[in-house]
Amino acid sequence: MSRSKSPDQRTGNANTAAESAAPVVHEGRAPRVPAGLKRVGREVWRNVWQAGNGAYSPETDRNIILRYAELHDRRASLLAAVDNDGLMTVGSTGQPAVHPAMRYVESTERELRAIETVIGFTPEARMRLGIVAAEARRVAAGPEDF
Repeated sequence: MSRSKSPDQRTGNANTAAESAAPVVHEGRAPRVPAGLKRVGREVWRNVWQAGNGAYSPETDRNIILRYAELHDRRASLLAAVDNDGLMTVGSTGQPAVHPAMRYVESTERELRAIETVIGFTPEARMRLGIVAAEARRVAAGPEDF
């Protein structure tokens, strides 16, 4: 029977969970609203940064939050077109058909749901984010404050 290697000779994947780094709280104001966003996107931008309560980093999370706000702008534009034209249109052979923009609304909403999970806008993700944010606030406050 062979003996196990000493820890300094082992290679490969660790068999224990790595220690996680201390969560980081980003204090201060949210980044300025990007110029390209429309009304809905601007509102979403502000709401996401406010809801994050310091859990999002302007350096690393800015692009995903920007993408989320842009998708909300796209969804609003598509729904405005559907509202303007009506949900049902006439198909190529004269049959009633759902407005073609609805296909893009559905794909946009699918992308939004994926991002909502990442940034903590589902109940489970919000719970994980809340735990992380609470831990970050505790670490930032220091032991003497508790």
